[in-house]
Amino acid sequence: MTTFQLITLPALALAALMTLATMRRGRLAGRAGIAWLLLWIAAAFAVAFPETLAVIARTIGIGRGADLVLYLAILFMFAGFFFVYLRFRKLDEQLTRIVRHLAIRDGSDDVARRAGDE
Repeated sequence: MTTFQLITLPALALAALMTLATMRRGRLAGRAGIAWLLLWIAAAFAVAFPETLAVIARTIGIGRGADLVLYLAILFMFAGFFFVYLRFRKLDEQLTRIVRHLAIRDGSDDVARRAGDE
């Protein structure tokens, strides 16, 4: 086992345990927690069995296992950024609706107050 594997595999195991603990406390939704766990497991597999990853990469037409990991990481990051963008858009729309509602409510209160002063 290489020095890199000796350092990385326990770190990935710790990340998986922290993910499980966070899920148990209810601070991480089930689907998101499972996705993170799968990521930690896949990373551990790639670190523990780099030769297998190289064989898989060559089978699908990629020269090295490291390149396969890089390509997959980029694809998953793009997907993650897209979903975060969609979530921000939804939050922005919700905030706009709330602010409009409050502005209309407070504006009508001001009009009623001014009418009572006259």
